[in-house]
Amino acid sequence: MPRLLRIRKNVFTLRPRGNEWANANINILKSRKPAIIDCGSTFGTNINYFKKILRSLGIQTIDKIIISHSHIDHCQNTGLFAEQFGAEVIAHKNAIPILKRSKQGFDAFDYWELVEEAFPRIFHSRLNWLYRRILLMGFNFFVYKRGGRVKNVTTVSEGDVIDLGDMNLEVLFTPGHSDDGLCLLEKKLKILFTGDMIPWTPYIHTNIEDFRTSILKILKYSDEFDIKTMVRGHLRPQDAQIEKKNYRIFLRDMDVAEKRILTLLKHKQPLTSKDMLPYIFQRTHFAHQLIYRVIMRTQQFWIAKYLQDLEHKKLIKSSKKGKKTLYYLME
Repeated sequence: MPRLLRIRKNVFTLRPRGNEWANANINILKSRKPAIIDCGSTFGTNINYFKKILRSLGIQTIDKIIISHSHIDHCQNTGLFAEQFGAEVIAHKNAIPILKRSKQGFDAFDYWELVEEAFPRIFHSRLNWLYRRILLMGFNFFVYKRGGRVKNVTTVSEGDVIDLGDMNLEVLFTPGHSDDGLCLLEKKLKILFTGDMIPWTPYIHTNIEDFRTSILKILKYSDEFDIKTMVRGHLRPQDAQIEKKNYRIFLRDMDVAEKRILTLLKHKQPLTSKDMLPYIFQRTHFAHQLIYRVIMRTQQFWIAKYLQDLEHKKLIKSSKKGKKTLYYLME
């Protein structure tokens, strides 16, 4: 069952029905201009249930819908909610193609890179075309075309302030998990809404450098403004001190993984990503290990991102040999 959590006076998080990993929270701000941050998916929260929740809080309508990023579990209901409430939709400019449904096919399926890397035996096989087609048909029918198209989007970027009357949300542009990621800072209430820029995220849409830079920005602002609570896009809000510790562990784990790649290549080269995979994967937390290694198999995806980052830094180089990609240290 969904759970409504009170974070501060007039600030609430509605946790979704069903699987909380696959469906995002909706954050409700009962301000003079009532707003929500993210609007979930059709699988997690339907419009009639959401209206009932709003009435229980004494809110009759929504003035603004703010999208932390354009992954379906956070924004699928945007078109439907905007039409029902006549609300202004606010997002980063990179979110527009998804919100307006102008992206088609696999361009709209942000997780394709993850799926392809996590299940290489399937999606790198001769039947790749068939698996891709089945996956795309299912995604379009059950996910992408549900929830409606957004007609108009107000774009925001780093440093903009969203005025809600008695609350103000400062925008931090935090790419990494997605290329349109926003964190939202309410200085007076000492709350930071982090969307899916969370320490155990299984997926980054852009690159390691973006992700690392965005984490450092979150840490900087949370220290500078003495943030007390960080509100994730999934599961419960977190005490800021605990969450900052989790971010620093994640940063350390990423550094360890890249150092292991360089050490392996120093002792033996060339190597493929498959050769290195058993030795470089690093996650300190037990739950991270379980999610990444067993449930979602994302270690294959992460090593691809680490190698991409090291090539960008010109610490390693690669070459093709048949279907294999071989990696070497730069001389």
